[in-house]
Amino acid sequence: MTADPPRTTGLLPAPREDVCLDFVNTRCWRGRDAPTEELHGIDDLLAWTAGTGGVDTAAAGACAARWRAHPREASAAFASAIALRETLFRLFAAVASREATKPGDLDALNAALSLAAPRSRMALRDGLFVWSAEAPRPGMAALLSPVLWSASDLLAGARRERVRQCANPQCRWVFLDDSKSGNRRWCSMAACGNRAKAHRHYLKRRDATHQGGTE
Repeated sequence: MTADPPRTTGLLPAPREDVCLDFVNTRCWRGRDAPTEELHGIDDLLAWTAGTGGVDTAAAGACAARWRAHPREASAAFASAIALRETLFRLFAAVASREATKPGDLDALNAALSLAAPRSRMALRDGLFVWSAEAPRPGMAALLSPVLWSASDLLAGARRERVRQCANPQCRWVFLDDSKSGNRRWCSMAACGNRAKAHRHYLKRRDATHQGGTE
């Protein structure tokens, strides 16, 4: 057996409160027969976590090195990450629709949280407060610790009431509603909102034409 590398301590800023939703939305157009998938393998997952800016460089490097040496472990870690993403999607979709969560989803989140980097100490870096976290053994939960922190904070915090799901049935994007009115329906007015307006306009014209032809 290959020994696990020694654990190290990294300094991490608090993740954006909606980074967990960004992770959920790596699969989009969920209402279509063929949703759009951004994560096709472990390299895509590593690239996505690097892009979020929330993962300690040493922890990410340890995961990448271990997975290069253990392809089967990499495949299992990727499958776990996708399963976690879908768990988070169901949890936040339930929050957005004010419905009960599915049995087992909270248990699955807690199981992943138990393996994530612990947040028990704070430190100062360049005059800013950051988390001083001992990196867990390389694995999915280590790589996605900021996502897991974000998800737990959002679910337990007051901003949970601002979680929305796009009203476009083909989209189903999950987002935080920062509008003053708090009644935003679309992930983007320029995208799904305008599509809905155009579709309503088409239906109105079609109905008017139909009624005129039957008079």
